[in-house]
Amino acid sequence: MATPLQQSSRASTQLGINALTTAHQAIQRCKTDVDTTAGALATSYSAASEDGREFQKLLRQWDEQAQIILNKLQGLIDNLNQTMHAQTGTQSKNTEMVRTSQNASDSVFNQLSR
Repeated sequence: MATPLQQSSRASTQLGINALTTAHQAIQRCKTDVDTTAGALATSYSAASEDGREFQKLLRQWDEQAQIILNKLQGLIDNLNQTMHAQTGTQSKNTEMVRTSQNASDSVFNQLSR
């Protein structure tokens, strides 16, 4: 009876992993787009000008913040993968324990019914 619950937990965990992976990829794409655009705009903004320095500062700050988010998302993905792996191992052990108990129970019943 525990199998459907375990499978549901596994499916939910997988959905979480998929959602986080999709978010990670989208942020990485945006980060790449900003880097590309920044490179093109950097030639228009002189680093010597005040607005050029502020623009460079803004881009560095955004890049650092985006990287923090990417690192946190990756950490969550890794944790969920570890959780799913542990769930699989626990489910396998539980199933084996139930089978072993059932076999022992059947053996006792057979001995008593002779």
